Amino acid sequence: MHDFGALFRRRFIRELWRRLGRDLGDRPIAIFGVGRHTAWLLETVADVEGGPMVAFILDDAIDSGSIRSAPVLPPESADPNAVGAVLVSSDSQESALASRARAWVESASARPLVIEPYRGLPPGPYPQDSGSMAPVLDDRKLPNGPDGDAVERGRLLGAPMPVPASGNRAGYCPETDAAYLESGKAERQAIGRLLDSHGFDVCQCQDVLDWGCSTGRVLRHFDDLPDRANLWGCDIDETAIDWAQRHLEGRFRFFGCTTSPTLSVPDGSFDLIYGISIFTHISHGVDTWLMELRRVLRPGGAAMVTVHDEHTWNFCHEHPESYIARHCPRLDFAKPMVDDFVAHGQGPACQAFWHSRGINRRWSVAFEVAGIEPMKFCSGTQAGVVLRPRM
Repeated sequence: MHDFGALFRRRFIRELWRRLGRDLGDRPIAIFGVGRHTAWLLETVADVEGGPMVAFILDDAIDSGSIRSAPVLPPESADPNAVGAVLVSSDSQESALASRARAWVESASARPLVIEPYRGLPPGPYPQDSGSMAPVLDDRKLPNGPDGDAVERGRLLGAPMPVPASGNRAGYCPETDAAYLESGKAERQAIGRLLDSHGFDVCQCQDVLDWGCSTGRVLRHFDDLPDRANLWGCDIDETAIDWAQRHLEGRFRFFGCTTSPTLSVPDGSFDLIYGISIFTHISHGVDTWLMELRRVLRPGGAAMVTVHDEHTWNFCHEHPESYIARHCPRLDFAKPMVDDFVAHGQGPACQAFWHSRGINRRWSVAFEVAGIEPMKFCSGTQAGVVLRPRM
């Protein structure tokens, strides 16, 4: 019989490689991690036309040698400014390596993309027969308590909860712990103000979901709600969820999810769902995600999500050095945004733009669009969209 899973993975990786070559132009790529995934990946894309050049392969444990003529270097010996993207390739530690890769690119002036190609795919990605599984199944342990350094970072700032390390913040405010806390507090306050302006009182909520919570940057600041409120978070990053589960306890509750539009909770679980910079990175399945958010929202509840809209598009024209503009080299921001939706790239690394006209036209399948407030979130680059469930 055909191994259709292996066939899908091979075709997915080859198409990803073509798109990277197209998106990056003449900029090379780095691969983070030396292992069976890397060997399989390079063999799989060896004959793909138009793919990117591999500048080097990064690994903390190996500081010499090469794979298919690409040198293997420790991260401290490689220049992140030399590449346009970092592809994380690991047998079983993709989330952990992705955090280290994000920390590595922080020093770059033109910050490269960090791409996790295997997230959401079934186990593999290299083909395996029934006799080859034993060496692949590694023992796995979960930490059983808070990290002392996270507790200390919180204590030094007078924060009531621990603070994650800079590499475990989904790219937000890696420079200082204080900036990380302040950014989350600012988003929490902006959510409250926006919902209040549309007649929704957050303080009446019993269950709040942060959809795409990472390590709780924003959710931790909802601790100002009455004690009856349960504060939920979910994310595709298992490393972030593990950290949050160990450090934010009590009424904080966390669960993992995937890029597939399903959440493992019953219908009508939440009074409020918010998602900061999630629809900004979804290029497919938006309708299905909207229906799923509607499913888990209670009658009378509200959802608040942020988007790149036409004002963000104009911002990118006026600020070509901005993070968003630099990660969309094929989009011409000098021209008006005329389409309802435009996305650059694919997967979680894409940059997606919704025209407010398109939101009002197309999101009504699941919600009444109660309001769109431009340039209110994420340092004034994203619009907040207030959604109320259709009865």
